[in-house]
Amino acid sequence: MIYIGEAAKMTGASVKAIRHYDELGLLPGVTRSGSYRVFADADINLIKLIKQAQSLGFKLSEFNQAISSQPEVPSWVQIEKLLHRKQTDIAEKIAALEEKQKRLQVYRKEIRDCLKDNADCSSPLL
Repeated sequence: MIYIGEAAKMTGASVKAIRHYDELGLLPGVTRSGSYRVFADADINLIKLIKQAQSLGFKLSEFNQAISSQPEVPSWVQIEKLLHRKQTDIAEKIAALEEKQKRLQVYRKEIRDCLKDNADCSSPLL
């Protein structure tokens, strides 16, 4: 039997986080022995998976559907769809940031050019 303190050590998640996951229904396979949560190896793996998802920017609410659909095994089809959506979102954010970076370069160049011609740079820039 694995209790919550040992589960925390094994997964790197805090006891508080594990309780939170359980309260959200992200750990449907967790059993109880009296008032103590008892974790199986599958629960430990699921906690690790949740932590990995969080490190990739997933919100717990996004991940809940894929995990809670089947108590013992996460829905890998759902998880793959989530990963694809996250990857698309990240690509869109990268494209938007690259566009902003290009605009910043243009603005900086305009300011530098203006300063070369006029120390107070009083002409309209942007």
